[in-house]
Amino acid sequence: MSTALRIPRVVVCGAVDDGKSTLIGRLLVHTGSVPTDEIASITNADGDVDFARLTDGLALEREQGITIDVAYRYLALPGGHRVLLADSPGHEQYTRNMAVAASGADVALILIDVNVGIRDQTIRHATVCHLMGIRSYVIALNKIDQIADITERNARITAIRDEFERRVPQLFVEKHDSFHAPDAPAHSGSDVISTVQFAPISALHGINVAELDSTAGPADIVTRSLIDALGHGCDSIPTPDDNLATRLPIQYVVRIETERSYCGRLSGGSLSVGDTVNSWPSNATATVSRIFVGDREVTSARAGDAVAVSFHEEIDLGRGDILSRGSSVSTEDAPISRAHLVDLVWLDTDAMDPDRSYLLRVGPTSMPVHVSAIRYQYDLENGTHSRTSELGVNGVARAELTCNAPLLLEPYLNARDTGGFILCDRITGATVAAGMSVHTLRRQGNVTKHGFAVNRAKREEFNGIRSGVLWLTGLSGSGKSTIADLLESQLLEMGIRAFVLDGDSIRQTLSEDLGFSPEDRAENIRRVARVAQILMDAGIIALVALVSPFAKDRLAARELFADDDFAEVFVDTPLEVCEQRDPKGLYVQARASESTQMTGISQKYEAPEECEFHLDGTKSIEENAAILREWVLRRRF
Repeated sequence: MSTALRIPRVVVCGAVDDGKSTLIGRLLVHTGSVPTDEIASITNADGDVDFARLTDGLALEREQGITIDVAYRYLALPGGHRVLLADSPGHEQYTRNMAVAASGADVALILIDVNVGIRDQTIRHATVCHLMGIRSYVIALNKIDQIADITERNARITAIRDEFERRVPQLFVEKHDSFHAPDAPAHSGSDVISTVQFAPISALHGINVAELDSTAGPADIVTRSLIDALGHGCDSIPTPDDNLATRLPIQYVVRIETERSYCGRLSGGSLSVGDTVNSWPSNATATVSRIFVGDREVTSARAGDAVAVSFHEEIDLGRGDILSRGSSVSTEDAPISRAHLVDLVWLDTDAMDPDRSYLLRVGPTSMPVHVSAIRYQYDLENGTHSRTSELGVNGVARAELTCNAPLLLEPYLNARDTGGFILCDRITGATVAAGMSVHTLRRQGNVTKHGFAVNRAKREEFNGIRSGVLWLTGLSGSGKSTIADLLESQLLEMGIRAFVLDGDSIRQTLSEDLGFSPEDRAENIRRVARVAQILMDAGIIALVALVSPFAKDRLAARELFADDDFAEVFVDTPLEVCEQRDPKGLYVQARASESTQMTGISQKYEAPEECEFHLDGTKSIEENAAILREWVLRRRF
């Protein structure tokens, strides 16, 4: 069995001026992790070492005395540990940089200035680290040298420890998930209690940094020096779980003479010669003939190994395909879906645009996606959730992604490599968000449709007519509801079952929780379209009367139906006529207040360019209803 050698990564974070750069510099110097000439360059004439300059590499950082970008340094700990430290920014505006550093970290070293205490940014960083899957923490209570009175110092340290446990309970309570999803499937990730150690220190003077100093704080808190705590934290990192599903995302294919090898990093489970593997999405099956880790041929490999795998059979695979151990990969045994529930950390200065398509990148796989819904935004300061349709820079939210095609995304807590991803701007290629998969939204895979004895065909046969949907769109006051109301009455008199789904009725019932923003309008139309599907399945003619101002939303509704089951009706009435009618007084309100979200006034209306029926809204209701009635009557058997 091959053993993957991965250097533990430690993200160092905390609020501004808590002493991160100084502590890292002292750690590097004390452990001999920097050359002597570099130490000499940061030593002044009095022999004092400016430790912070070892990591504040940018000129702007040195001028302002702050950390802006993430700086990486290797650190050699006693006992053979070699770790990679990431000095992350403390300013709130650079939280996105800190989140990127945390996304690849195994241990979080969080500094708190004991003189200032816990700040909102401290809680923000701790929560982001937990969200990123970090389960080993060292909380350094820094600058204890500035509190001379031992009793006062101990009381302050104990109070900060207790407050931290109270404000970040997800680090201490077993089976707790700060982003809890009650609809998560069984494979959505294991709940793991974190390892949290507190270490009172003085980074400037080296107190309790390299050697245990029992006078640094209360006896129940001072149990290790900071370096020992870091070593213990590295020992607490979970080892790769060979029982997890085997996943090998293919990075590239090499051919040597007649043999093809498929190369990538084994991100879960293990793989041995003789194993049967299945590829996704091609569903090809093959048997492993050879495995290479580096230049060594081995009989087996485990998670974390970079491998080259060959097969007895000839199969056609390429970059982005994923190999799994077993005879098949299906939505029943793998998290494959077009819809995924995810946690997003928004990194771009431009806010998330729900109308835009982004490019999701996970390993070698790329996929166009939309952020179809934001379930809630997480307030990192007070631990609460808030409903929102917007997500700006440094915002953290639980959201739903809709992919252009089925995508395999593991729960992030189980597998970072196949569960963590980034979203990119499709034009510039810039990274706009970091994401962590929670679980699939198996809207089809989790639900089995019952085969009822009475189906749509039998209901239509009983009614003597094929059901369908007439979707009436137009400005408020155009006459949509009035036409639909008359048409329903006429059809019922003829013995034809019909039902009007009117905008006002829907807003008072099914969509009472929605507003009139573009996102809420899109969700309202989605819900109405689904109800229209149910009515049609019941053998009823569904008459939808909605403003539905945006073409993309109407198209999304149309795509749920067969071509001959759906007809779009544009009730074309000039705005001035609609304002004269104004049966609900909406236009008067809109003209009086700029804040009113009114289609035709403050919000645009995208008239259909092509539709089945283009009605003149200035003509009589009877004339327009007659045109639509003919469409219904043609559906009689």
